[in-house]
Amino acid sequence: MSSVIVRNVAKYLPKTVKNREEMRTHFASVGAQVDSLFDVGGRENHPYIEDYRKETSVTMATKACEALLEKEGLSLQDVQGFFFVSDAPEYTVPSNAITIVNALGDGNDGAVKFVMDLNQNCTGLLSSFDMVSAYMKTRKDLKRCVLVSVFNSTHISHKEDPATYGFLTDGSSALLLEKIDQGGKGILDSDTLIGSDGWELMSFPSAGYSKVFKEETSLRERTLRWDVGPAGWIPDKYMEVLPGLLERNGLTESDVDYFICSQFHEGLVKRTCELMNSTMDKWLFVSRSYGYAGNASPGFAFEEGLRSGKFTEGKTIVWFSFGAGYTLSALLYRF
Repeated sequence: MSSVIVRNVAKYLPKTVKNREEMRTHFASVGAQVDSLFDVGGRENHPYIEDYRKETSVTMATKACEALLEKEGLSLQDVQGFFFVSDAPEYTVPSNAITIVNALGDGNDGAVKFVMDLNQNCTGLLSSFDMVSAYMKTRKDLKRCVLVSVFNSTHISHKEDPATYGFLTDGSSALLLEKIDQGGKGILDSDTLIGSDGWELMSFPSAGYSKVFKEETSLRERTLRWDVGPAGWIPDKYMEVLPGLLERNGLTESDVDYFICSQFHEGLVKRTCELMNSTMDKWLFVSRSYGYAGNASPGFAFEEGLRSGKFTEGKTIVWFSFGAGYTLSALLYRF
Protein backbone atom coordinates (compact mmCIF):
# COMPACT_ATOMS: atom_id res chain seq x y z
CA MET A 1 0.00 0.00 0.00
CA SER A 2 1.27 3.48 -0.85
CA SER A 3 1.08 6.79 1.00
CA VAL A 4 1.45 10.38 -0.17
CA ILE A 5 3.54 12.45 2.21
CA VAL A 6 4.67 16.06 2.40
CA ARG A 7 8.38 15.71 1.70
CA ASN A 8 9.14 19.39 2.27
CA VAL A 9 7.62 22.88 2.33
CA ALA A 10 8.93 26.29 1.28
CA LYS A 11 7.42 29.77 1.35
CA TYR A 12 7.79 33.12 -0.30
CA LEU A 13 6.86 36.43 1.32
CA PRO A 14 7.10 39.89 -0.25
CA LYS A 15 10.09 41.85 0.97
CA THR A 16 7.98 44.84 2.01
CA VAL A 17 6.54 44.38 5.50
CA LYS A 18 4.47 46.98 7.31
CA ASN A 19 4.23 46.72 11.08
CA ARG A 20 1.26 47.63 13.23
CA GLU A 21 2.30 51.28 13.60
CA GLU A 22 2.62 51.75 9.84
CA MET A 23 -0.78 50.17 9.21
CA ARG A 24 -2.28 52.33 11.95
CA THR A 25 -0.91 55.44 10.24
CA HIS A 26 -2.18 54.34 6.83
CA PHE A 27 -5.75 53.85 8.02
CA ALA A 28 -5.81 56.94 10.23
CA SER A 29 -5.51 58.97 7.02
CA VAL A 30 -8.91 57.62 5.90
CA GLY A 31 -10.53 57.73 9.34
CA ALA A 32 -10.28 54.02 10.12
CA GLN A 33 -8.32 51.97 12.64
CA VAL A 34 -6.88 48.45 12.71
CA ASP A 35 -5.66 47.98 16.29
CA SER A 36 -8.70 45.99 17.36
CA LEU A 37 -8.40 43.77 14.27
CA PHE A 38 -4.71 43.18 14.92
CA ASP A 39 -5.36 42.43 18.60
CA VAL A 40 -8.12 39.89 18.15
CA GLY A 41 -6.66 38.30 15.04
CA GLY A 42 -3.11 38.03 16.34
CA ARG A 43 -1.16 40.30 13.98
CA GLU A 44 2.03 42.29 14.20
CA ASN A 45 3.50 42.24 10.70
CA HIS A 46 1.85 42.80 7.33
CA PRO A 47 3.81 41.46 4.30
CA TYR A 48 2.45 42.98 1.13
CA ILE A 49 3.23 43.52 -2.54
CA GLU A 50 4.43 47.06 -3.08
CA ASP A 51 4.51 47.09 -6.90
CA TYR A 52 1.83 45.08 -8.72
CA ARG A 53 3.80 45.46 -11.96
CA LYS A 54 6.64 43.37 -10.56
CA GLU A 55 4.93 40.87 -8.26
CA THR A 56 1.83 38.80 -8.91
CA SER A 57 0.29 35.55 -7.73
CA VAL A 58 2.31 33.74 -10.39
CA THR A 59 5.65 35.32 -9.50
CA MET A 60 5.15 34.64 -5.78
CA ALA A 61 4.15 31.04 -6.43
CA THR A 62 7.10 30.55 -8.77
CA LYS A 63 9.54 31.82 -6.14
CA ALA A 64 8.05 29.48 -3.52
CA CYS A 65 8.43 26.57 -5.97
CA GLU A 66 12.02 27.56 -6.73
CA ALA A 67 12.82 27.59 -3.02
CA LEU A 68 11.16 24.20 -2.58
CA LEU A 69 13.07 22.52 -5.41
CA GLU A 70 16.32 24.06 -4.19
CA LYS A 71 15.74 22.66 -0.69
CA GLU A 72 15.39 19.17 -2.12
CA GLY A 73 18.05 19.47 -4.82
CA LEU A 74 15.48 18.77 -7.52
CA SER A 75 14.73 20.22 -10.93
CA LEU A 76 11.59 20.40 -13.03
CA GLN A 77 12.49 17.03 -14.54
CA ASP A 78 11.98 15.39 -11.15
CA VAL A 79 8.34 16.51 -10.79
CA GLN A 80 5.37 15.02 -12.64
CA GLY A 81 2.53 17.28 -11.49
CA PHE A 82 1.98 20.96 -10.63
CA PHE A 83 -1.16 22.13 -8.85
CA PHE A 84 -1.81 25.83 -8.27
CA VAL A 85 -4.21 26.89 -5.49
CA SER A 86 -5.54 30.44 -5.18
CA ASP A 87 -8.65 32.59 -4.98
CA ALA A 88 -6.67 35.50 -6.41
CA PRO A 89 -5.13 34.00 -9.58
CA GLU A 90 -3.30 36.05 -12.15
CA TYR A 91 -4.99 34.26 -15.05
CA THR A 92 -7.95 32.10 -15.86
CA VAL A 93 -6.45 31.41 -19.31
CA PRO A 94 -3.93 29.83 -19.44
CA SER A 95 -3.78 27.94 -16.18
CA ASN A 96 -1.49 29.52 -13.64
CA ALA A 97 0.09 26.11 -13.09
CA ILE A 98 1.34 25.96 -16.67
CA THR A 99 2.82 29.47 -16.44
CA ILE A 100 4.79 28.35 -13.37
CA VAL A 101 6.02 25.22 -15.16
CA ASN A 102 7.17 27.44 -18.00
CA ALA A 103 8.96 29.82 -15.61
CA LEU A 104 10.71 26.97 -13.82
CA GLY A 105 11.86 25.09 -16.90
CA ASP A 106 11.67 27.50 -19.82
CA GLY A 107 8.94 25.34 -21.32
CA ASN A 108 7.73 21.86 -20.42
CA ASP A 109 10.36 19.26 -21.26
CA GLY A 110 7.91 16.37 -21.00
CA ALA A 111 8.56 15.41 -17.39
CA VAL A 112 5.48 17.23 -16.11
CA LYS A 113 2.43 15.11 -16.88
CA PHE A 114 -0.37 17.05 -15.22
CA VAL A 115 -1.19 20.66 -14.29
CA MET A 116 -4.32 22.14 -12.75
CA ASP A 117 -5.59 25.26 -10.97
CA LEU A 118 -7.71 24.71 -7.86
CA ASN A 119 -9.59 26.89 -5.39
CA GLN A 120 -11.63 26.59 -2.22
CA ASN A 121 -10.72 29.93 -0.67
CA CYS A 122 -9.01 29.68 2.73
CA THR A 123 -9.41 25.89 2.87
CA GLY A 124 -7.93 25.53 -0.62
CA LEU A 125 -4.55 24.11 0.38
CA LEU A 126 -6.06 21.44 2.63
CA SER A 127 -8.86 20.35 0.33
CA SER A 128 -6.47 20.33 -2.63
CA PHE A 129 -3.91 18.25 -0.74
CA ASP A 130 -6.68 15.77 0.06
CA MET A 131 -7.77 15.53 -3.60
CA VAL A 132 -4.27 15.52 -5.11
CA SER A 133 -3.15 12.85 -2.64
CA ALA A 134 -6.00 10.58 -3.71
CA TYR A 135 -5.31 11.32 -7.38
CA MET A 136 -1.62 10.52 -7.06
CA LYS A 137 -2.48 7.11 -5.65
CA THR A 138 -4.48 6.25 -8.77
CA ARG A 139 -1.83 7.50 -11.22
CA LYS A 140 1.24 5.26 -11.37
CA ASP A 141 3.21 7.93 -13.24
CA LEU A 142 2.80 10.63 -10.57
CA LYS A 143 5.53 10.07 -7.98
CA ARG A 144 6.22 13.70 -7.07
CA CYS A 145 3.88 16.67 -7.34
CA VAL A 146 4.16 20.29 -6.27
CA LEU A 147 1.10 21.85 -4.64
CA VAL A 148 1.62 25.61 -4.47
CA SER A 149 -0.85 27.95 -2.78
CA VAL A 150 -0.80 31.73 -2.96
CA PHE A 151 -2.84 34.70 -1.84
CA ASN A 152 -2.55 38.19 -3.28
CA SER A 153 -4.70 40.42 -1.10
CA THR A 154 -3.00 43.67 -2.10
CA HIS A 155 -4.15 43.43 -5.71
CA ILE A 156 -7.75 42.62 -4.91
CA SER A 157 -8.37 44.75 -1.79
CA HIS A 158 -9.47 48.36 -1.61
CA LYS A 159 -6.78 50.34 0.23
CA GLU A 160 -9.33 52.13 2.39
CA ASP A 161 -10.90 48.90 3.65
CA PRO A 162 -9.36 47.77 6.99
CA ALA A 163 -11.10 44.38 6.85
CA THR A 164 -9.38 43.36 3.61
CA TYR A 165 -6.32 45.55 3.02
CA GLY A 166 -5.65 45.80 6.75
CA PHE A 167 -6.30 42.21 7.85
CA LEU A 168 -5.16 40.11 4.88
CA THR A 169 -1.64 39.79 3.51
CA ASP A 170 0.34 38.33 0.60
CA GLY A 171 2.46 35.22 0.27
CA SER A 172 2.87 31.73 -1.12
CA SER A 173 3.66 28.28 0.25
CA ALA A 174 4.70 25.27 -1.83
CA LEU A 175 4.45 21.63 -0.75
CA LEU A 176 6.42 18.79 -2.32
CA LEU A 177 4.15 15.74 -2.28
CA GLU A 178 5.79 12.35 -2.75
CA LYS A 179 4.29 8.88 -3.13
CA ILE A 180 6.07 6.23 -1.09
CA ASP A 181 5.67 2.44 -0.92
CA GLN A 182 4.64 2.44 2.72
CA GLY A 183 1.19 2.51 4.25
CA GLY A 184 -0.06 4.34 7.31
CA LYS A 185 1.51 7.70 6.51
CA GLY A 186 0.30 10.94 4.98
CA ILE A 187 -3.42 11.64 5.10
CA LEU A 188 -5.11 8.94 7.16
CA ASP A 189 -8.58 10.48 7.00
CA SER A 190 -10.32 13.75 6.22
CA ASP A 191 -13.62 15.48 6.76
CA THR A 192 -15.47 18.57 5.59
CA LEU A 193 -18.39 20.71 6.65
CA ILE A 194 -20.25 22.96 4.24
CA GLY A 195 -22.75 25.69 5.07
CA SER A 196 -23.81 27.83 2.14
CA ASP A 197 -26.03 30.17 4.17
CA GLY A 198 -23.10 32.63 4.53
CA TRP A 199 -22.01 32.66 0.91
CA GLU A 200 -22.96 36.30 0.33
CA LEU A 201 -20.75 37.77 3.09
CA MET A 202 -17.58 37.72 1.01
CA SER A 203 -17.10 37.99 -2.74
CA PHE A 204 -14.48 38.79 -5.34
CA PRO A 205 -14.98 40.59 -7.59
CA SER A 206 -17.65 42.19 -5.46
CA ALA A 207 -19.86 42.85 -8.50
CA GLY A 208 -19.11 39.49 -10.13
CA TYR A 209 -17.08 38.86 -13.29
CA SER A 210 -20.06 39.55 -15.53
CA LYS A 211 -19.91 43.22 -14.43
CA VAL A 212 -16.27 43.77 -13.55
CA PHE A 213 -15.28 45.09 -17.00
CA LYS A 214 -18.29 47.38 -17.43
CA GLU A 215 -17.67 51.14 -17.32
CA GLU A 216 -20.39 51.71 -14.75
CA THR A 217 -18.73 49.32 -12.26
CA SER A 218 -16.79 51.24 -9.61
CA LEU A 219 -13.34 50.31 -8.31
CA ARG A 220 -14.89 49.33 -4.99
CA GLU A 221 -17.21 46.90 -6.79
CA ARG A 222 -14.22 45.36 -8.58
CA THR A 223 -12.32 44.60 -5.40
CA LEU A 224 -12.81 42.10 -2.59
CA ARG A 225 -15.92 42.67 -0.45
CA TRP A 226 -16.02 41.31 3.08
CA ASP A 227 -18.99 42.09 5.32
CA VAL A 228 -17.29 41.35 8.63
CA GLY A 229 -19.55 39.97 11.33
CA PRO A 230 -19.23 38.03 14.60
CA ALA A 231 -16.94 35.00 14.25
CA GLY A 232 -17.43 33.41 17.65
CA TRP A 233 -19.57 30.64 16.19
CA ILE A 234 -16.69 29.18 14.12
CA PRO A 235 -15.14 27.07 16.94
CA ASP A 236 -18.52 25.38 17.39
CA LYS A 237 -18.36 24.36 13.73
CA TYR A 238 -14.89 22.94 14.25
CA MET A 239 -16.34 20.84 17.06
CA GLU A 240 -18.82 19.32 14.62
CA VAL A 241 -15.86 17.84 12.73
CA LEU A 242 -12.70 17.44 14.83
CA PRO A 243 -13.89 15.09 17.63
CA GLY A 244 -15.65 12.84 15.12
CA LEU A 245 -12.58 12.71 12.86
CA LEU A 246 -10.52 11.47 15.80
CA GLU A 247 -13.14 9.10 17.18
CA ARG A 248 -13.67 7.19 13.97
CA ASN A 249 -9.92 6.58 13.80
CA GLY A 250 -9.76 5.34 17.38
CA LEU A 251 -8.00 8.47 18.62
CA THR A 252 -8.53 11.15 21.25
CA GLU A 253 -7.03 14.60 21.72
CA SER A 254 -4.15 13.08 23.72
CA ASP A 255 -3.12 11.01 20.69
CA VAL A 256 -2.62 14.14 18.58
CA ASP A 257 0.87 15.62 18.82
CA TYR A 258 0.07 18.92 17.12
CA PHE A 259 -2.84 20.86 15.66
CA ILE A 260 -2.26 23.06 12.62
CA CYS A 261 -5.24 25.33 13.05
CA SER A 262 -6.61 28.00 10.77
CA GLN A 263 -4.19 30.93 10.85
CA PHE A 264 -7.02 33.43 10.41
CA HIS A 265 -7.80 34.43 13.98
CA GLU A 266 -5.81 33.75 17.16
CA GLY A 267 -8.81 34.24 19.43
CA LEU A 268 -10.72 31.50 17.61
CA VAL A 269 -7.70 29.21 17.89
CA LYS A 270 -7.59 29.63 21.66
CA ARG A 271 -11.33 29.00 21.96
CA THR A 272 -11.13 25.84 19.83
CA CYS A 273 -8.22 24.64 21.95
CA GLU A 274 -10.38 25.06 25.05
CA LEU A 275 -13.29 23.18 23.51
CA MET A 276 -10.94 20.32 22.57
CA ASN A 277 -9.64 20.20 26.17
CA SER A 278 -6.18 20.72 24.76
CA THR A 279 -3.19 22.92 25.60
CA MET A 280 -1.84 25.74 23.42
CA ASP A 281 1.66 24.24 23.24
CA LYS A 282 0.19 21.75 20.75
CA TRP A 283 -1.39 24.40 18.52
CA LEU A 284 0.73 26.09 15.82
CA PHE A 285 -0.15 29.72 15.09
CA VAL A 286 2.29 31.81 13.01
CA SER A 287 0.24 34.76 11.76
CA ARG A 288 1.85 37.18 14.21
CA SER A 289 5.00 36.87 12.13
CA TYR A 290 3.61 36.30 8.63
CA GLY A 291 0.17 37.89 8.62
CA TYR A 292 -2.75 36.00 7.13
CA ALA A 293 -2.27 34.99 3.51
CA GLY A 294 -5.46 32.96 3.15
CA ASN A 295 -5.00 29.49 1.68
CA ALA A 296 -1.18 29.79 1.84
CA SER A 297 -1.06 30.31 5.61
CA PRO A 298 -1.54 26.67 6.70
CA GLY A 299 1.60 25.93 4.69
CA PHE A 300 3.51 28.54 6.71
CA ALA A 301 2.53 26.74 9.92
CA PHE A 302 3.46 23.34 8.48
CA GLU A 303 6.89 24.64 7.49
CA GLU A 304 7.39 26.03 10.99
CA GLY A 305 6.64 22.59 12.43
CA LEU A 306 9.26 21.04 10.17
CA ARG A 307 11.85 23.77 10.76
CA SER A 308 11.50 23.66 14.54
CA GLY A 309 11.88 19.89 14.68
CA LYS A 310 8.39 19.32 16.05
CA PHE A 311 7.28 17.15 13.13
CA THR A 312 9.25 13.92 13.36
CA GLU A 313 8.68 10.28 12.39
CA GLY A 314 5.45 8.89 13.81
CA LYS A 315 3.95 12.21 14.92
CA THR A 316 0.22 12.68 14.36
CA ILE A 317 -1.26 16.05 13.45
CA VAL A 318 -4.71 17.41 12.77
CA TRP A 319 -4.68 20.11 10.11
CA PHE A 320 -7.81 22.20 9.62
CA SER A 321 -9.04 25.50 8.24
CA PHE A 322 -12.19 27.53 7.61
CA GLY A 323 -13.14 29.42 4.46
CA ALA A 324 -15.73 31.73 2.95
CA GLY A 325 -19.08 30.37 2.09
CA TYR A 326 -18.61 28.62 4.49
CA THR A 327 -16.32 25.64 4.00
CA LEU A 328 -14.40 23.68 6.61
CA SER A 329 -11.69 21.13 5.82
CA ALA A 330 -9.84 18.89 8.28
CA LEU A 331 -7.06 16.35 7.70
CA LEU A 332 -5.65 13.66 9.97
CA TYR A 333 -1.99 13.27 8.98
CA ARG A 334 0.82 11.03 10.23
CA PHE A 335 4.56 11.44 9.65
